[in-house]
Amino acid sequence: RLCDVSLRGVSAEIRREEKPQTRAVEIKMERADITDRNGVVLATSLPSADLYIDTDNLKKPETLAAALAETLPDVKYKPLLKKLKSGKKFVYVKRNLIPRELYEANRLGFPQLNFETKEMRIYPQGALFAHVLGSTDIDNNGISGIEKAFNKKLSQDKENIRLSLDVGIQSSIRTVLMENIEKYSAEGAAAILMNAKTGEIVSMVSLPDYDPNNLKNAAKNQMFNAATLGVYEVGSVMKMFNTAIGLETKKIKATDTIDASRPVVLANYTIQDVPKLRRELSVPEIMIHSSNIGSAKIALAVGAEKQREYLKKFGFFNAPQIELPEKGRPLYPSTWRDVSTATIGYGYGLSVSPLHVVAAAAAVVNGGVYHAPTLLSRRFNQENIGHRVISDKTSRTMRAIMREVVIKGSGRRANVAGFEVGGKTGSARKLVNGKYVEGSLRTSFLSAFPMDDPQYVLMVMLDSPKKIKETYYLNTAAWNAVPTAEQIITTVAPQLGIMPRPFDPKREAPYVKAALEAQD
Repeated sequence: RLCDVSLRGVSAEIRREEKPQTRAVEIKMERADITDRNGVVLATSLPSADLYIDTDNLKKPETLAAALAETLPDVKYKPLLKKLKSGKKFVYVKRNLIPRELYEANRLGFPQLNFETKEMRIYPQGALFAHVLGSTDIDNNGISGIEKAFNKKLSQDKENIRLSLDVGIQSSIRTVLMENIEKYSAEGAAAILMNAKTGEIVSMVSLPDYDPNNLKNAAKNQMFNAATLGVYEVGSVMKMFNTAIGLETKKIKATDTIDASRPVVLANYTIQDVPKLRRELSVPEIMIHSSNIGSAKIALAVGAEKQREYLKKFGFFNAPQIELPEKGRPLYPSTWRDVSTATIGYGYGLSVSPLHVVAAAAAVVNGGVYHAPTLLSRRFNQENIGHRVISDKTSRTMRAIMREVVIKGSGRRANVAGFEVGGKTGSARKLVNGKYVEGSLRTSFLSAFPMDDPQYVLMVMLDSPKKIKETYYLNTAAWNAVPTAEQIITTVAPQLGIMPRPFDPKREAPYVKAALEAQD
């Protein structure tokens, strides 16, 4: 990509020793583009320049200042005139001129105008992919995100990067999240949509976000990628993995019942259910009613050694394998006591990122194979073979149980007609400076669809959603994260080519029954 513009020479030595000469300069764009999976440009470079004035022999600064103020919208007459009269030899007027500004400024014909040619990195989609794309420094080198991860490929190899992300789907999900942040007066939100069979990330949104075209105005909290860098206790979402481990190690069967009538007491720690169920529960009921007691008993039956072994297979002990520098390492106990085993079974004591959860959940529902999450398009036969974590039989059972959670349990508000959604909710108390904040929750819903053959896994997280009249002044995941996910699935499933299907008991009921019986 070339652009011929009339520019001034850039060598400092030439500027000092020779009379400036206006000449045509060929600008070669050195940094390659980043596109979405359909080829839509997400990051590109334009010819640009920094404009400055050599004040030697400047007889009428008022005339020059007035001309530039009229030509360049961001340049103000009085501040520029003050600089021109300051006695400095070189006065910068504006950095990163766009091509039209270059043309208009050069057309003024003042010999004192000088242009330092450069590239300007721009992001046509604005804030939409801010955390994923990252940004570049003044020398156009990547300093964060994909720009940093593939800096050599983009700047030296000059090879375009095609991501697995989709502009339309990203926009839809971001819109839904923004609406629900406002609705629930939440502090932030995150969502990840992943192909369950390949590990490709189709959408990754973290809010609040920022415009990478205007980096200087971005606040610290806006630049934080909650989807990959933040690690949190995710609460009852972990019961999904706990149950899968129990089934896989044959410590439980789907038809078993577990006594949840009394709290579990470990040393000085008491584990109880809210609300208190005080009865025996089947394994599916432990998930449907989100029983802490039942989950803790499953975890203790599995034992610390096997629990750690499978959590490691699910990717919960390492930073996620994703093409981003900004990724958080999990936090887990240095000493793994019985109480750690029990509490991790229902979602406390292990802090992971939403990306950890969505990648591990894909393995639970896709037949048992963990695929490292990726932001690169696999359209061109790139393989992501992955490794087996659980058996296909255990995966079928988990799909059935997760579907039951949406039909009968806390996920009911995501039971989108025709899409056969399955999932698990989580409402975890927020840990701030080592202390839990009373009444403040981080709510999550992990879902997959359609559950007879899951194609996509979706993780939605809301940070500190407030109690509102519409939710009967409740702020758990069932009342905010779940309906948010329902909106997302309803909107994006057709964009993904998944259309709602009429209810067919021959398709749904038998697979649920068969999967539950498969563990007998």
